[in-house]
Amino acid sequence: MPDARKGADLRRDPRFALHSASVDPPEGNAAGWAGDAKVAGRALPAGPTEGTEGELFRADIEQVVVTGLNEAGDMLRVETWSPAGGLRRIERP
Repeated sequence: MPDARKGADLRRDPRFALHSASVDPPEGNAAGWAGDAKVAGRALPAGPTEGTEGELFRADIEQVVVTGLNEAGDMLRVETWSPAGGLRRIERP
């Protein structure tokens, strides 16, 4: 969208974090919780859009985090990924 506030914000500070919505687990089925996710990084200019006014950004992903429950539904599971650290999984009660 031409002259969008978000574009100006990203040109000033390219950091971003995109979070999924988190919903309550189904009643009586804690293990049915879908969990939530976050993607973070920097939005880098990628030039103008074709055919319309505006500009494109590309995402340089620095971290992905997925939080949920294990299969039994009795432990919190946090999975993180970064280019430097690769994939890590942490579980805790």
